[in-house]
Amino acid sequence: MRSVSLKLSSVFISLLFLVSLNAHAAPPPESFDSLNSAFPDMTFVDPDGKQAKISDYKGEVVLVKLWATWCGVCRKKWPEHQALYNEIKDDKGVRVITLSVAEDPKDSQKWADEQGYTVPLYVNNITDRGAVQVADDRDSLYFIKGTPMKFLIDKDGILRKKVVGLNGEVTASDIRQLL
Repeated sequence: MRSVSLKLSSVFISLLFLVSLNAHAAPPPESFDSLNSAFPDMTFVDPDGKQAKISDYKGEVVLVKLWATWCGVCRKKWPEHQALYNEIKDDKGVRVITLSVAEDPKDSQKWADEQGYTVPLYVNNITDRGAVQVADDRDSLYFIKGTPMKFLIDKDGILRKKVVGLNGEVTASDIRQLL
């Protein structure tokens, strides 16, 4: 019995030690998906090959989609994304930024072309570490929770809706309500 009591005490002290170490650890990476908060100023290259960032589109409603050809859910949901793009592409003040994750942009474009999809693809330095680099800050990485992910950003750069995986969708109505 005494042996069990000593073992439990030892485990408890070890846990306390680990908790105290964690309390002094660096905070986790900042998340960029807090609703009603400013969306980070991600950098990317637009379909015309020009360097751009989210803030360049202030005054527009922006839909950012993170996806990958290796993601089965992304491929399954791509027709919905294409249909949404077709419905809103002529709306003034709306921008759709579609970024592939952890793959060569040429592979993404080739896949989209082979499927007959016409949504313009943008290029970002999204890595297989699941991070997006923010404009002008090489040390600032914002972590991806999965693919696909969609972020609906209002005219002032505030995140108003997010969708991860199969859980919901951003609709044309969602976008038009922010115009």
